[in-house]
Amino acid sequence: MKFRKDKQKIELRPVDEKPDTKARIIRLGKDAVEEEVEEELPTVRVGDGASSDFSAQPASKDELKIRTNDPGIESLIEKEVVVSGEAWDSEFIEDRNFPWGWVVLVACIFSSAILWSLFNLNEGSEKSALLTEEAKATQKKEEQEEINVEAQVTVIEKTTRNFFDSRSVEEMLRYVRYPQRVRPLMEKYYATEPLKPIRIENMLSLSPLTIDNYASYWWASCQLEGDSKAHVILESISNKEAKVDWETYVCYQPMAWDKFANERPSGYTGDFRVYVEKDTFYSHEFSDSNAFDSYRLTALDGEEVLFGYVPCGRELGLRMQELTGNKEGVPQALILRLYIPKELESKRGVVIQKIVSPRWFVVDDSTEAEP
Repeated sequence: MKFRKDKQKIELRPVDEKPDTKARIIRLGKDAVEEEVEEELPTVRVGDGASSDFSAQPASKDELKIRTNDPGIESLIEKEVVVSGEAWDSEFIEDRNFPWGWVVLVACIFSSAILWSLFNLNEGSEKSALLTEEAKATQKKEEQEEINVEAQVTVIEKTTRNFFDSRSVEEMLRYVRYPQRVRPLMEKYYATEPLKPIRIENMLSLSPLTIDNYASYWWASCQLEGDSKAHVILESISNKEAKVDWETYVCYQPMAWDKFANERPSGYTGDFRVYVEKDTFYSHEFSDSNAFDSYRLTALDGEEVLFGYVPCGRELGLRMQELTGNKEGVPQALILRLYIPKELESKRGVVIQKIVSPRWFVVDDSTEAEP
């Protein structure tokens, strides 16, 4: 169908002229037949302002029906509002369904981890500082112990040299343990063997000893002039004082062992350093094995053998079994107080009265034997 539209020429006229208010408008009817209609147009005046009679005429219902591709402003606004509203609704729904609990949980975990790390860091720093202080204290203690040991070694060497270089009992007593108790023993011993000073050529070895849980003892080995060797036990009293155990050095006996065994002085009592072994020899007064335990006795400086007896089942007998029973075949070095009763018929038997020391070394003066 062919549409036609005549262009109308707009002319400006003076106000006092009468405007042509009629114009030809072509409209389409329902049957698409062109119709020409003459309508009055509003008067347009040119002057200081637009006429208040001028207004935009809205399109008729018939015109709105054919403008399907040219929507009005209100239609665009409605669509913009709807689109915008859908976006807001989506954001609101997404915000409402977001798992905030997990976010809070993860945040708490991270916070706890950070706090734990900071706590451990601080604790680690404190521990590190404490360990450093302990290490310094330990090092200082070890250094002090080394100094003490060096001082002890110096004192022990000096004491050993002075001991062997002594020219009299009085001088030697300054370097021995328990000088008051051993004085009469030394005087008796050197009465038959005059004391002679001996010079030490060289200190061969020096080793610490632990006796009855006491770590204050030392074993010194030295080479004397004339190619002879000697061994002594010393007690370290302090970093400035040490004492030699004279009794073990000479292996002191109250009487020569062979003389004691052969002469068998009636009623004699003496503390002897002997080797002890369990035995089965019984004779004369000690023939009852149910009443007595028998022990074989020998000495370092003798060849004779004696047999010592103790009553069975008593404290002394149980202690003797404890010291020797678990070491069968191995002689044990003990200091025993031996007694020869008057009118004793046994030629080799003696009575064991007391265990003076479980070794040839007296640790405590309270356990010493009477001279």
